[in-house]
Amino acid sequence: MPWWIWLLLVLFMIAVLAAGGTYAARRALAALHVVSHTGERISDRLERMTAPTDDVDETARPIFTEPLHVAAERYEQAHATVVRRRQETRDRHVRAWRRWRDAL
Repeated sequence: MPWWIWLLLVLFMIAVLAAGGTYAARRALAALHVVSHTGERISDRLERMTAPTDDVDETARPIFTEPLHVAAERYEQAHATVVRRRQETRDRHVRAWRRWRDAL
């Protein structure tokens, strides 16, 4: 083969390597942005989870020292909170499914 064919092959190889490197760098930067955004969301939620809540009374007596109706009321309130959170989760899922359905 003549020398100029080898030169064209080498130039083509260098061009393909440069294009591949550019593509890989761009995809890596895009992935980095997604990961940083996800990290921010996770850290925000973890911060909210560790924040003290106002509804907890540190001076409350142990439940076994209270009358039974007090324990029943506490259980009722806690269960209502659980049901409310489950319903909020269900509502979020319904909204997400509607968003996805409407996007199609």
